[in-house]
Amino acid sequence: MDVCDSATTFETRRRLYLDEAWRAVPRILASVDLNSFGPSYGCCDRQFWHYRTAAFPSEMYQEAALPLALAYRHDLPGNRWHGEMRLAEAATAALRFSMRSAHADGSADDYYPQERALGAVVFSLQAATEAYRLLSLDDELLLDFFQRRAWWVARHDESGRLTNHHALAALAVWRTGELLDCPRLKQAALQRAKQVIGWQSSEGWFPEYGGADPGYQTVTIDCLAKLRREAQLDFLDEPLARAVCFSRWFQSPDGSYGGVYGSRGTRHLYPHGMELLAAEVSDAAQLADGFLDSLAAGHAAQFDDDRMYVHRAGNLIEAYLDARPRMSENEFRTADRRVRERWFPKARLFVLQGPTDHFVAAPSRGGSFQAASMVSNAVGSLVDSGLVVELSDGTTGISQTHDLERPLHVRFNDEGRAAVIRVESMLQRIRFERATPVKQALLHFAAIALGGWGRGVLRRLLQGRVIHANRSLPIRSTRTLERGATGDASQFTWRVVDQIELLNRETKVRSMAFASEFQAAYTAATSVYQTSLLQPWRNLDELVAVLNRERRVEIVRQIGASDRASLNCSLSPRVTPCAAR
Repeated sequence: MDVCDSATTFETRRRLYLDEAWRAVPRILASVDLNSFGPSYGCCDRQFWHYRTAAFPSEMYQEAALPLALAYRHDLPGNRWHGEMRLAEAATAALRFSMRSAHADGSADDYYPQERALGAVVFSLQAATEAYRLLSLDDELLLDFFQRRAWWVARHDESGRLTNHHALAALAVWRTGELLDCPRLKQAALQRAKQVIGWQSSEGWFPEYGGADPGYQTVTIDCLAKLRREAQLDFLDEPLARAVCFSRWFQSPDGSYGGVYGSRGTRHLYPHGMELLAAEVSDAAQLADGFLDSLAAGHAAQFDDDRMYVHRAGNLIEAYLDARPRMSENEFRTADRRVRERWFPKARLFVLQGPTDHFVAAPSRGGSFQAASMVSNAVGSLVDSGLVVELSDGTTGISQTHDLERPLHVRFNDEGRAAVIRVESMLQRIRFERATPVKQALLHFAAIALGGWGRGVLRRLLQGRVIHANRSLPIRSTRTLERGATGDASQFTWRVVDQIELLNRETKVRSMAFASEFQAAYTAATSVYQTSLLQPWRNLDELVAVLNRERRVEIVRQIGASDRASLNCSLSPRVTPCAAR
């Protein structure tokens, strides 16, 4: 997979980090209110201060202080903003707006007033403390604010286990302790880091809403790798190596990363942590090199929406600063990618990986799968996020809901390879929850009335509506993946059999399809652009009449044909109606 010419230097390759980062700087600058006479001076939430469509500022946007400080401080290739005082002013103003807009205890809001959102606070605090250091500021008011915020973080949790938030918390609290030379804060940071390590599965993954999510896994790795360097923590060595080893399984031959099979369905990779570990952990070097390849080829997921674009800009600059030449410039090349496979029983993920092919199946998500094949630098892909049905009454059901308890059967062949993976799912109703003026008014009223003490209750209620709003429908979907007998040792050919059953006579289907890129439950970092987003859904409406009449249909597909360049074309199913049970 020679995306770059063999004569390309390492310096030219790592410039790809900066090329991507500099695209974001003008947009970041435009997001900051730079009217020093106005009350929202330093606010980075353009919806609040410019469009005036938000009733309060989201603290998540204040993370913009870090990429601005990095661009101001470092004389780097292509950085036309180095030394521009307006960037230093904008970054400093952003820190001070965070201080002015925070609650008295140092917490802040993200989606609704009085939320006191741990995620927004830790993203902002770790960035703010590093920006403060880079700008060489000396501001007692800001230091006092950082201290209040860090102690709030140290003493508070959130509903739902999002390990990346807690890794960010450990890093943010440690950096505050360093600025203040406060041993108690440093100790609190170490306690949070040990808590994070305690959550790690023996398979190497950190839980995100109860499962493994490769994208958010790299955020956790990034924070722990930074903390390991800044605090000289040897106890993080082995957990980080295991975490990176797990992550390495989920990078495709073209360098793109993650997908619909994760517990949160994310595709982002934070490269700075990989660069910090690259000299000691070969998998980290390969993940970083693969990410650079995906940038060069235009295959990396693009986080350009209003809430996400600022997240990775600073990380890309930091990755450039800490990137070092590899032992070999060809560590990620196809000749070095041997065929291997792995079944992760705790995560309920199966991976088959080779020089030009990559196949991941997720029984944890109803058998959703993702296949990629690369021939002559052209990528063919097939993404299946599971079955989506619309009933006659307008109810929508899906098979992709993340669930580690659903019935599962895995059979291995004589060589110890997974030969058959069968998973059974009851379709779950999904809610298309949207804001309305009345809902927003009620939410804001309830949040203000409950105040800080009710933050956990309200958060759990909202999670129940937009993330965990599941109710079983009388429709059973059974997906079986059978390894093909191709004679090829890699055996990337699979037979996919879907059985769809209506369990009562009253249920009538109006429409159905196999979804490609699709994430039903709310996750901030999903539904971004990547090339597979162009893949259409496989409409199954021609089977609706048969299903309603027979109550059961079987759909058979072949994927990963010998002509791998046509991988995403081999979609025509064979359909067999069956008598009802």
